[in-house]
Amino acid sequence: MTRYSLIVLTVLALAASAAAVEAPLPRHPAPSPDGSMIAFSWQGDLWTVPSAGGTARRLTAHPAAERFPVWSRDGRLIAFASDRHGNSDVFVMPADGSAAPTRLTFADRSDTPLDFTPDGTAVLFCSGRSVSVRWMPALWTVPLSGGTPVLAQSSLGDSAAFSPDGRTMVFTRGATKWTRHGYRGTASRTPWVREPDGTYRQLSDFAGDEDHPSWINGDTIALLSARSERKNIFLMDVVTGDTRQLTHHDVTDVRFPRASADGSLIAYEYQDGIWTISPDGAQPRRLSIDVPADYLSDRVIRTTKNDDAEDLAVHPDGELAAFIVEGDLFVTELMAKDDQEIASPQTVRITDTPERETEPRWSPDGKILLFTSSRTGNNDLWTVHPADEDLGWIEAFDFPVDQLTTDPAEDTGGRWSPDGSSIAFIHGKGNLMVMDSDGNNARTVFEHWSPSDFSWSPDGRWFAYSTVDAHYNAEVWVIPSAGGKAYNVSRHPDDDVQPRWSPDGRRLLWVSKRHADTMDVWGAWLTRENDQRTNAGWLKLFNDKGKKDGKEEESEEDEADDEEKAAELPEVLIDFDQLWRRATRITGETGDEYGPLATPDGKRILFTASPDGKTDLYSVRFNGEDLKRLTEDGTSPSNVQLSKDGKTVYYLNSKGKAGRVGIDGKKGDPMPYSARVTIDVEAQRAAVFNETWRALNEWFYDPAFHGADWPAKAEIYRPWALNASHNLDFTDVLNLMLGELNASHMGYRPKRDNSGEKTGWIGATFDPAAGGPGILIEEVLEDSPATHTTVNLKPGDRLLAVDRQEITENTNVFSLFVNSADRRIPARILGSDGTERTAVIIPTTARRQSNLRYDTWVRQRRQLTEEYSDGRLGYLHIHSMDIPSFEDFERDLQAAGEGKEGLVIDVRSNGGGWTTDYLLATLMVQRHAFTVPRDDISGIKAYPQSRLPLAAWTRPAVTVCNEDSYSNAEIFSHAFKTLDRGPLVGQTTFGAVISTGAHGLPGGGYVRIPLRGWYVAGSAMNMENNGAVPDVIVAQEPTEDIDATKDTQLRTAVETLLEQMPSDPRNGAW
Repeated sequence: MTRYSLIVLTVLALAASAAAVEAPLPRHPAPSPDGSMIAFSWQGDLWTVPSAGGTARRLTAHPAAERFPVWSRDGRLIAFASDRHGNSDVFVMPADGSAAPTRLTFADRSDTPLDFTPDGTAVLFCSGRSVSVRWMPALWTVPLSGGTPVLAQSSLGDSAAFSPDGRTMVFTRGATKWTRHGYRGTASRTPWVREPDGTYRQLSDFAGDEDHPSWINGDTIALLSARSERKNIFLMDVVTGDTRQLTHHDVTDVRFPRASADGSLIAYEYQDGIWTISPDGAQPRRLSIDVPADYLSDRVIRTTKNDDAEDLAVHPDGELAAFIVEGDLFVTELMAKDDQEIASPQTVRITDTPERETEPRWSPDGKILLFTSSRTGNNDLWTVHPADEDLGWIEAFDFPVDQLTTDPAEDTGGRWSPDGSSIAFIHGKGNLMVMDSDGNNARTVFEHWSPSDFSWSPDGRWFAYSTVDAHYNAEVWVIPSAGGKAYNVSRHPDDDVQPRWSPDGRRLLWVSKRHADTMDVWGAWLTRENDQRTNAGWLKLFNDKGKKDGKEEESEEDEADDEEKAAELPEVLIDFDQLWRRATRITGETGDEYGPLATPDGKRILFTASPDGKTDLYSVRFNGEDLKRLTEDGTSPSNVQLSKDGKTVYYLNSKGKAGRVGIDGKKGDPMPYSARVTIDVEAQRAAVFNETWRALNEWFYDPAFHGADWPAKAEIYRPWALNASHNLDFTDVLNLMLGELNASHMGYRPKRDNSGEKTGWIGATFDPAAGGPGILIEEVLEDSPATHTTVNLKPGDRLLAVDRQEITENTNVFSLFVNSADRRIPARILGSDGTERTAVIIPTTARRQSNLRYDTWVRQRRQLTEEYSDGRLGYLHIHSMDIPSFEDFERDLQAAGEGKEGLVIDVRSNGGGWTTDYLLATLMVQRHAFTVPRDDISGIKAYPQSRLPLAAWTRPAVTVCNEDSYSNAEIFSHAFKTLDRGPLVGQTTFGAVISTGAHGLPGGGYVRIPLRGWYVAGSAMNMENNGAVPDVIVAQEPTEDIDATKDTQLRTAVETLLEQMPSDPRNGAW
């Protein structure tokens, strides 16, 4: 017996003897073929229980998550998905648990089992492996005996099941999230069948989701349908399409129904339990499932962390630092490197709550820490100090806290005034307020509906802040701290953010996007005198000040005077007349610069930049000269701050480790910390749930929440979320609550663990069915590792061995490429001419292979457009609505349009972004003149390209869209039609148009929040849940998903444009 088997048996024995409780939130039920047993997932493991309920038996005992069990038709085996290797792979094991699971799939894409093949020799599964540009997964089969997966059909799909006679397959097509409630549109999940002759037939034209079909008999399927107010189980005749509602649940949606192979029983999830029902219409019954009360994993986790810190704040004297780890506040000593060799710095936990503390800020005298906490149900400002001031922060026994704000609205972003007498903060969504340091006498400086980034002036008399207007253009303003009239300092149509005062009060710095579409550091001298000062004048000023500060000998009276002067705040003088015209650019590196920070003497300015693609800390002189790199190798510094003397820079790196570096670039001493944290899993989940609900309650773009009773939804889902037995189940429940809003651009995502296996991909597809020797190469993607000159794989060649391992019929080729990306992998190849050779292949990543698949698809569309139009039209696909894709569009426009009468613009399967107006600027150029050079006989009324800000296309165009056109790709489709630029052809788009942001959560996860709605000009139609409707609607055939040699939508677009082509397209209206 193996050690692993012994452990499993021991665990099973302990589980059997443990106290039993009813399983809260069991998941993914699957009835056995005869309906007598139910397999399900709980605590991330697989269990079985009699279909009448009772005591459950554990089948697996592994730290990974095992989900989605599927029975073989003879009841001997169960296939399931497990992330034991960091990705969802397919495993199989005996249904009685008598042997350890066997792994069947090897890929860093998500693989989920759906059924066993009719002959019982293979598992049918869906996978996100790149075989198409469409958003749906593909269906595959993998042999139980081992071997390389084979595509099961030419159509993409999910939720597939073989009919009882094995000749027909039912499956679904669509791209909506299963957690979403109420969606109606072209992306909804729709049932199809693959007939015995290989043709495909759509079973329903219902606009909502219909998913998870399984066979009751040869003519009837059970499926989850949104035809009722809540998703319920319906029975559908696959011949006539007639439906009958089977369940009538009305509180939440039913989830994951599955019928037994004999059709006698359907098991499903509803609310927080597993239910069963007979297809004959008997009353559904909730199963009572007894499981051990204990958990295999710890519910309270105690660990020590020296990374993952957030919100670093260095004490004014530079001897301490405050920071946040796992949502709690810590203080640590800062020691010189030599001292660290004698004794380690001590780290003290200051707060201990399941809710998050954030934004620590030291008072100017260093005696008090200000922070934000959600411990009372919403974010408020608090302070903390050592109970015994003499013992200080490291040795004190207790740290009393005081709550400064108590309003139900969110209070965040607290900042001390320079003299420590007041605290400024953001109240609600964007109101800037000031209160006394004890929390009294709160008053409003200005009101706004969007968050503002602000900073106190060095003398405390002013605020500089940045906020957006109705057009979402961010400007920098200055306003008296007592309130009053605000002055616009930036006055520019591009974003101006992150205003910061120089410590001497002479200058205001900020970051602006007004040059070359990148963020640069800008600044304005606050008085005309300083603005007019020359470099020589500044040098004299700095030298005079240096001499004064550098006196070698001082009397006691002089020292007292210096201390008094140091306590004095510099007076900030502002000449507002034409201040905005005094703004000048200080940096201009490649890429973006952020976080400007001036040294106390004003000589240098710090900022982050990524001119080589790696974000590090840099500095320049006050006049933008003498660029110095202070950190190396992509540190990605955040929370950057300076010591009081300006000689040391403190920061957090991308891993949450604290660091310091000299202003001269000299490497600083380490800043280690040792934070002992205690994570109560259930309490942290409650904090995540509550903060997610609050964030949506505060920021969701529609105050009516798309008709959902948002407070009531929290009451329904909160107990299920808190009782979830596994983090994935908690994630699902939280997303179910979010799905009640029926909105796009949403979802909770926990912190990711990227430590799993990564598959290497060579840009080739295989045909295991062709037999040996080795495995046959079916397709090779252009420019892939397989086409490298030293490899030169071609269709018809065979891989005989990879990484010195022979390939047999039981070898899963993908298993030989685990963790091989960018490594040199030896391979033995048999050419189609019978010649054997060896080569070294350097596999690539899944993302790069996906891009190669996309490039191949685009090349094929160009060729098809040439064929369909007889060479009259050019073709351009827009991959994403981002700057790289727009630059590709500009680059390719000349080549695609050269000598063509018109242009096909394709935004199918475009996931969105923000560049619609950039594209329209190239397509909507209004003719106001034309030029004719002497002796030009072309007859073209041309215009000098050099006079145009962007490349222009003025000839006819057609746009192709589909249900995978998403977000900004839909805005473009709406605009193309609304502005009558040309015909819109294809399928109605997804209906997913909302501007979104992300809100960080306890535990390192985040939730996306739709912040701003989009509406069609003229009709005022909300683009969310209302896709762009083409002038000519044509659906894509399922057979065209993977086989890209024909394209019905593209052909229709070409025909439509040619039919509307003017007599002289070269000189048309556009």
